[in-house]
Amino acid sequence: MTKLGLGTIGTSGITEQFIEAAQLSDMYVYQGVYSRHMDKADEFKKRYNAATAYDDFDAFLNDSTIDVVYVASPNSLHFSQAKAVIEHNKHAIVEKPMVASLEKWTELTELAKEKGVVVVEAARHIFEPNFIKITDMIKGFEGISGATLTYSKYSSRYDNVLAGEEPPIFSPKFAGGAANDLGIYTVYAALRWFGKPEAVHAFSHTISTGADGLGTAILRYENFDVTLHYGKIVTATVPSEVYSLDQTLVLDAITGLEKAELVDAKTRESQTVELDKSADNPLIWEAKAFAKVMQDPNEKENKEALNEWLRLSYNVHQVLDQIRSQA
Repeated sequence: MTKLGLGTIGTSGITEQFIEAAQLSDMYVYQGVYSRHMDKADEFKKRYNAATAYDDFDAFLNDSTIDVVYVASPNSLHFSQAKAVIEHNKHAIVEKPMVASLEKWTELTELAKEKGVVVVEAARHIFEPNFIKITDMIKGFEGISGATLTYSKYSSRYDNVLAGEEPPIFSPKFAGGAANDLGIYTVYAALRWFGKPEAVHAFSHTISTGADGLGTAILRYENFDVTLHYGKIVTATVPSEVYSLDQTLVLDAITGLEKAELVDAKTRESQTVELDKSADNPLIWEAKAFAKVMQDPNEKENKEALNEWLRLSYNVHQVLDQIRSQA
């Protein structure tokens, strides 16, 4: 199939990682990079052999060689920039969180349908082979008794906060905070594995900027609860666990999953779950999945895949709305 012309917004580390994954997949051609600062755009152009560098957003959007745009700007800009991309009849891959509210999620996805293009949220871990294998394993359990999912990692930018600054990832003005940045991974995992909860109860610790630094959310299901722990001002070293009727599944991570064990609930004997070695670039799987769908969105299998991603994303943002409103 014809390769997709790729454009990128943002010059952060995650943008670099996605460009490298896209080029490794051999399903994209890097056509354009946009940054507000031309020196940064030029640096990316040279480093990754992009065709053109832009500091003019309109000129970037009107580049006819670009088929899909990867949006990795600060969270608060995702909606307006992705909307502009879609209005120019281009596909949009938007870094998580795609938007800061369910209302904006609905507007963006409805616009994409109207324009006949694809918009997806880059929740990378749900495409990783090991995550998919664990998902299949959990779906095969005879019963679920609960789970505790943890993703908490100290951010070096918190040092800036302690020094009196307000970096975007810790700024409410930029939709920063723990729930949007790391908590979303745990919400995605919970809803992918257990479905939509019946109720959500959330608590958070607000830091000096007004953003949430860490939080806990309890997702209530009919017969069990799932507890989510997430944060950017502490580092957690405990694993995540899923409890079935007779065994506990112990996971070393939510994203970049590399180790898993099944522990017998009665004897405590453990059995290692065979997992693949993680890819050098963990974004390769989402890059390939998105390209396949965007190359032929109307093909039955691709349409079903897109609809599944969107259903999950909708439910995730519905839960995130409840977490943010309560916290």
